[in-house]
Amino acid sequence: MNDDAQLSITQLNDSLQHKAVEDFAKFYQQLFDANNLELMSNYDVVNYMTDINEHLTLGRYMTKAERLTDSLNFSYQAYLSLIDRLDQKYFESGNPALSWDEWYASHFAQLSRS
Repeated sequence: MNDDAQLSITQLNDSLQHKAVEDFAKFYQQLFDANNLELMSNYDVVNYMTDINEHLTLGRYMTKAERLTDSLNFSYQAYLSLIDRLDQKYFESGNPALSWDEWYASHFAQLSRS
């Protein structure tokens, strides 16, 4: 992780938070569709994941874009809280210290070594 990235998602302004949440939601939706959310369940986030997953399940017949929009509209605060509890820092620009794919790979590697 880059040491210059020291901010949590809640320390970003509203506009940057929204962009960060949308980027994460795209990543999350891919994991959800692949039934691959186990890594995140190692964090204290189950209540947020339950809310997000419910709306993703209800929208299973929507296009990916419609489903993403629906999920963000209904679960924005849950996404924000979920990200806040994950080990991810942000730059002042709103960019994450690691891409979510890199974050996942790094945490998966740590878990497999333990």
